[in-house]
Amino acid sequence: MSVLAVAHPHATYPRPVRLRSVPDPLPRPDVEDPPVTVTISIAGGPEGRERVLAALRSLVDAAGVAAVELEPAPPASPSLPAPSSDIQLDPRARTAFRRGRLLELSRLEYDLLLFLARHPRQVFSRSQLLTHVWGHRHTTNRTVDVHVSRLRTKLEDPELITTVYGLGYRLADEAPITVVDR
Repeated sequence: MSVLAVAHPHATYPRPVRLRSVPDPLPRPDVEDPPVTVTISIAGGPEGRERVLAALRSLVDAAGVAAVELEPAPPASPSLPAPSSDIQLDPRARTAFRRGRLLELSRLEYDLLLFLARHPRQVFSRSQLLTHVWGHRHTTNRTVDVHVSRLRTKLEDPELITTVYGLGYRLADEAPITVVDR
């Protein structure tokens, strides 16, 4: 058994910390390890699932584990609604998915999209959006324009958020957005 002495970088005392290696326990032939089950949820559709499974297979092969079975995922929980639209927002988890792919939205982009989705067919001025989404009016109206532009780019659909000239913004009538409130 070896002992390694290491000085702690933030230590206020001059003594080193002693680390010992712990020997592996001896295998007992009369005791069999119980099987381990690992469940992984994969978002991103069949292509993402296949990429993750291929990576897992190569890791298992590299580790030399003999008996690993990769089983298909169980059916979705009945409490979750089936995807009925292109974009799904989950306010509790603060996630946004488009066709099963996670959207990387900033906090304000998410809040803006959620606010518009919860108020369909309503037009909001820039100052109303600043009040309701940002929580203040201490910034310029141009801030709203910049966030709407970035959100349109990330959603890959510039017509999803409609500009009502002279008034403000609203969600398009045919916007395929579902807010999942559990």
